[in-house]
Amino acid sequence: MPPHSLAFDAGRGLSERHIRILDAAERVFARSGFHVATMQDVAVEAGMSPGNLYRYFSSKDAIIAGMAERDRMMIAEDFAALDPAKGGLLDQLEALGRRHLVDAPREKAVIALLIWAESSRNPAMASMCASIDGTVAQGMSAAVAAAKASGELPANLDDARFLQAIFMMADGFFCGRAADLNFDAASAADTLFATMRVLSQVLVLPSPERPQP
Repeated sequence: MPPHSLAFDAGRGLSERHIRILDAAERVFARSGFHVATMQDVAVEAGMSPGNLYRYFSSKDAIIAGMAERDRMMIAEDFAALDPAKGGLLDQLEALGRRHLVDAPREKAVIALLIWAESSRNPAMASMCASIDGTVAQGMSAAVAAAKASGELPANLDDARFLQAIFMMADGFFCGRAADLNFDAASAADTLFATMRVLSQVLVLPSPERPQP
């Protein structure tokens, strides 16, 4: 997949028509996969003609790039809205996580798996993943640092191990929700966030050894 310039100005946000197309494309790609789905399929799902669709996105690759950038922008905005003045940061992170993991349509999880699979052999897809992962990592790191500064989290919390554990649990959540039609997202989220709170207290850096007298 060659790089594509997006058919919208990321700095100015998405139009209602772009959102409509991207939402329709997510449903189509989740049902059929990236390779089988066609622009005609997306146009039908979006309720427009193929010719009109091409005015907004030049190809399936451009649509996928648009989906990835839309999600990255949304994630960045969500993390930017975190504020210690609004309450506990762990509570805010949980609310944010539930919005993306539980409240979002299951298609989001399916699309994530499709992109992960493609990224193993497609440099453009890998770049999209890296961009989204980098945004999440940056937001999480800033939230953890603020929580440590306020005393909500232990000052000696091992940030790297804590965030690694959270990311692995979130990835597993997406896999479960995408692959299992009977996946209980609400219950799994309860487990994930309860575990997050426990890990935030136990994944601490080792105490430095005191010199022997």
